[in-house]
Amino acid sequence: MKKILMIATGGTIACIPSDNGLIPSLSGKEIIELVPALQHICTIDIIKIMNIDSSNLSPHNWISMLDTVEKNYNDYDGFVITHGTDTMAYSASMLSCAINNLSKPIVFTGSQLPIKVEGTDACKNIQDAFLSACSDNCGVFLAFNGLIHNGDCTKKVYSQNFTGFLSINQEPAGISDNEKIIWNIVNKKPESSISFNKNVSEKVFVLKMVPSLKPEIIDILINMGYLGIIIEGYGAGGVPTEECENNFIPPIQKAIENGAVIVCATQCLYDGVHLDKYPMGIIAERYGAISCKNMTIEKTLAKLMLGLGSKMSLKELKEYIEND
Repeated sequence: MKKILMIATGGTIACIPSDNGLIPSLSGKEIIELVPALQHICTIDIIKIMNIDSSNLSPHNWISMLDTVEKNYNDYDGFVITHGTDTMAYSASMLSCAINNLSKPIVFTGSQLPIKVEGTDACKNIQDAFLSACSDNCGVFLAFNGLIHNGDCTKKVYSQNFTGFLSINQEPAGISDNEKIIWNIVNKKPESSISFNKNVSEKVFVLKMVPSLKPEIIDILINMGYLGIIIEGYGAGGVPTEECENNFIPPIQKAIENGAVIVCATQCLYDGVHLDKYPMGIIAERYGAISCKNMTIEKTLAKLMLGLGSKMSLKELKEYIEND
């Protein structure tokens, strides 16, 4: 029987009602005891590293997760991280990018309803997470509503529906079927030793393009100390050009010339960024803007934070982000 470490971080799954709404309160042990089927799946140890509403997640919490996995890596066959759904895709993307040569499964899960609420989705999600963590597949995954997603292409798309998450620009990695996991994607076991990148820069801003946005915002963000800006543009990654009174090309060029990193993303869920399609993308790329290609915002943020934290040059960052 495989040995799995559960890393408890809080979230709706651990919540109980209070006068101020749902509050994460249950321990990992209390959660596990409410899913008796787990005793037939694996041996479980539990570490609680925080008990928070995931809307309160900060980058230092990612470091705590990485530290816990690294410290216990040789002692377990896999890991399950219980987590609030609101920022789970951000955490799954960060661990996917920060851990190199991962040869075991790390599986995030949570729920839309607390585990003690009638009709909860928590028990099914927990069981699927542990089944996935006991598999021979490797990588960071997110188990939710009968689907197993690769952690670095997942996005929360429902605030309450039990579906919760979708895989973006990729099919789900696996599916839960009759208390077993059928894998669509099996990741190759790495030959090199595992390593953990904990150099996370917080000086990254995600800027969503809207028709009323003024280009002066770029200068304001740079003056605030941001080193990288992810511009969530329109369609294939477009921003307004000289044909509009809100021309973003000059401040983008100025920011890049002064050492900032500009990454073009899209507000569309699917098909990614294509800077070679329209003049605004071609011009932005000509001045040094980077394309996030088919990556989600969550993964783009993780890679830019890690790249800047690791002191990569613009050339290195471009290769790191675009050649995913």
